[in-house]
Amino acid sequence: MNHLIFYFAFAIGTFASSCFLYSIVIFCQTLDAVKGFSGIVFFFLFLPFPIFFLYTGYLLDHYSKKWVVVSFQFFLFISSLLLGVYTDFFRTHPLFLLPLAFVNGIGMTTVLPGRMAILREVMESHRLVFHTIAGNLLLIFAFGMSPLAVGWFREGNGYSSLFSVLTAFHLLSMIAFSLLRYESKAEKPRFDAKGQKLENIPSLSANLKTVVEFLKVDSVSRQVMYMAVLSMLALGPIQVILPKYVRNELGLGELARGTVLVFLGPGLFLGGVLTILFHHLERKGLVLLIVFTLSSLFFLGFVPFGKASATSFFLFCFGVSGGVVSSLLPAILQKRAEDGIRGRILSLYTVCFQFTPAVSGFLSALLADTIGSQLTFGILGGLFLCFALVSFLQYKELRES
Repeated sequence: MNHLIFYFAFAIGTFASSCFLYSIVIFCQTLDAVKGFSGIVFFFLFLPFPIFFLYTGYLLDHYSKKWVVVSFQFFLFISSLLLGVYTDFFRTHPLFLLPLAFVNGIGMTTVLPGRMAILREVMESHRLVFHTIAGNLLLIFAFGMSPLAVGWFREGNGYSSLFSVLTAFHLLSMIAFSLLRYESKAEKPRFDAKGQKLENIPSLSANLKTVVEFLKVDSVSRQVMYMAVLSMLALGPIQVILPKYVRNELGLGELARGTVLVFLGPGLFLGGVLTILFHHLERKGLVLLIVFTLSSLFFLGFVPFGKASATSFFLFCFGVSGGVVSSLLPAILQKRAEDGIRGRILSLYTVCFQFTPAVSGFLSALLADTIGSQLTFGILGGLFLCFALVSFLQYKELRES
């Protein structure tokens, strides 16, 4: 029963989060605001990640994971609720979307890793790998299907109804997580001889110093971090500019636009499955560099043909390569990082994985509003391909790992 409750809470919460990210971006694109405003809001959604990431693991390690997740999912709940109730207000005063996006980002900073961390509490230890893979695939599927789901709902409903439904999803997810029953493995507080509680929270500088020293010594892990940043640069333009291109340049409606963009999801899912099937292969670093180069070529195919079918095809291919890349990156880090530092290394990877698209989405939105979507994709695609080729030639240690 615990398994079913967890997967229900995980699935509906992840789906609501993914739909909210997509919905708020396309909502911003309907507003009469400053240039690149959707990119600015997208940036604020992920701004909390580099600010709070080093303490996320501390909360999950020292307190009940389910209550930490429920508490921080309240931020996601209240963000959707405010947008649903006061849609017209935010349409008239769009600048208030920035603090709202930041509040939502605070919730995601802890909820995203927290949902996966609960797996260790509710699943059998010998099945943990299987359930972790299943959770990752569910996350990928929810992310990929959100454009289609939002487009389908928006065909006959307004943004107020959309955000209200997402509010209800978050509420159901919070209730389900609170119903989980397990014996918490959170670390007990420690006390000194006088009975005073010992301070366990490490300083930001101490955490950063430990991580930096490890990356200086381990060149492969350092290069993997670089690859995490480079590979996620492409995701920002896809999330921010591509929906606008499909609407304005291809002239498609809400449902048709979602149908075009949804091909990213199945591609990501297939890429993750392929990685699982062939995870025993050696030279994972070489595979990572080759697939990253292919993804840059697929990125170049999004817009030059001016056809929805071509965009969908290359988006699917990009998704397959992206699914492989996003699976190999943490796998390599998991293998190389020791137990005492693995959590912080993976937290830094999460920041690279989540925050980089926010920066690239913000910058690409400004560029697209200045020179147009097609030229922006052409320039960015060329840059990504150059990055890929340089990485393949320069990262010898990763190539041989």
